[in-house]
Amino acid sequence: MASTSRVALATSAAVAAVLLLAGCSDDGDEPKRDASGNVTESAGADVFDVQVGDCLGDFGDSEQVTDVSVVPCDQEHAQEIYATAEIPDGELPSDDDLRAQAEETCTAEFEAYVGLPYAESALDFTWLQPTTESWDQGDRELVCLVNDPAGPVTGSLQGANR
Repeated sequence: MASTSRVALATSAAVAAVLLLAGCSDDGDEPKRDASGNVTESAGADVFDVQVGDCLGDFGDSEQVTDVSVVPCDQEHAQEIYATAEIPDGELPSDDDLRAQAEETCTAEFEAYVGLPYAESALDFTWLQPTTESWDQGDRELVCLVNDPAGPVTGSLQGANR
């Protein structure tokens, strides 16, 4: 399978930042999960092998990342996937259009996962979106990730109410 990439955009109440997240070819190293689908061991994983509820390490200062660090949520982690959404087929939307769709989707889904509306929460979110390369290979997914701007957390942010 050919290498693909995704762009991750970060939103913050104070500042917006951009980072590229690249998914490498599927090497079969999917995270180990229990019967409920929860990650049971820390491991590196392809960006396309993660799902809602997965807790991830920090992407760091890298602009291009080929793997993500997936950890059980009861271990320290930087972010957690809380929602996904499909982008309609057609031409790849502009970065501004993808940003608008991601902000709308991630803000709308935030309260259901965290327990408070985004505007009232101390938590923040980022998202992953397709690049031209991944779009050409059929990637149509936006992925919303919640994080604590104060630093890593231990335990799921689902229902955190903060």
